[in-house]
Amino acid sequence: MSISIMSVQRQKEHLLGVSRTFALTIPMLPEPIDDYISNAYLLCRIADTVEDDPVAEKNAKIAWLNSFSKLAKDRFSDDDLCQSLKDQAVLLCTDGAKKAEFDLLTEMVETVKRCKSFDSRTVDIISRGVAIMAHGMAKSLAGIKIENLNDVDLYCYYVAGVVGEFLAALFAAHNKEADAKKLMDLSVSFGEGLQLTNILKDRFTDAKRGASFLPPVKSVAEDTTQFYEYAALTKGHLEDALEFILTLPSKEKGIRQFCLLNICMAAATLKLMAKTQSSGSPLLKISRNRVKMLYVLTKVFSSIDFCCKFIFKICCFRDKSIKRDPLQLRNRVSCWDKQ
Repeated sequence: MSISIMSVQRQKEHLLGVSRTFALTIPMLPEPIDDYISNAYLLCRIADTVEDDPVAEKNAKIAWLNSFSKLAKDRFSDDDLCQSLKDQAVLLCTDGAKKAEFDLLTEMVETVKRCKSFDSRTVDIISRGVAIMAHGMAKSLAGIKIENLNDVDLYCYYVAGVVGEFLAALFAAHNKEADAKKLMDLSVSFGEGLQLTNILKDRFTDAKRGASFLPPVKSVAEDTTQFYEYAALTKGHLEDALEFILTLPSKEKGIRQFCLLNICMAAATLKLMAKTQSSGSPLLKISRNRVKMLYVLTKVFSSIDFCCKFIFKICCFRDKSIKRDPLQLRNRVSCWDKQ
């Protein structure tokens, strides 16, 4: 029996099931970018579901992720491998995956077919990003030691920096007026800013399950010092993300709003953490009213550079930022231009 391409409507239903945040922000994007990024997100979420499954055996997950990376690297051209990986994923995650995530796994082939229906350049971009991410997930499961900032950078690259790269590539392909090189130079720092926000927000919850994505500390005092150091680094990366947005042509209001809302929510979350960092509370979420306010502000003012800067500024905490060279960071960790 032949399997059909996933419809746009079904893709939206899956997106709503696995990520309400992206279900909110992706519709801001213009066509067909919204379709491309929705599909890319679902492909990444498929890999993430296998990686995070709490029941499946670790070596089986590593083998699956490496095979999925190979499938993506070959532009999803091997239909037999795709079907086999879908069947394996369903078996691996039957007991551990949430219902919405498991439902997506059962339609992995349809998701891949939708990707393959895009133009050749878009398929190249999405498949490269998914291949790198799945490869990084397999490396992470095999065992990573995070002992210093360089290790943090590498971890953040595989889970978020590469997302910044394929967003930059998709945006540049969509609008030839965009400065493709500058977008790519800033892309890894953009992704790392968002990921570091999540790492800091979730660090107490992660610690309870024996996980940490920051260098080890030996005392509460060291933890506090580390928090403010990494908060300053995160703020510096989010400032690079703002520069990424301002590099996009002002007429691309939807793309700018999509990016600006995400970094402003991250900046507001960082500001909240700075106020409550010693509480150990895992419930560090900005209010719905704040999200609604940011949604309206970014929708109205995303095409005006001065307003973008002002909205971002009011979201940030006042502590210092630590600025790094985004191009140097990308040259050190990126696999995008490597075989």
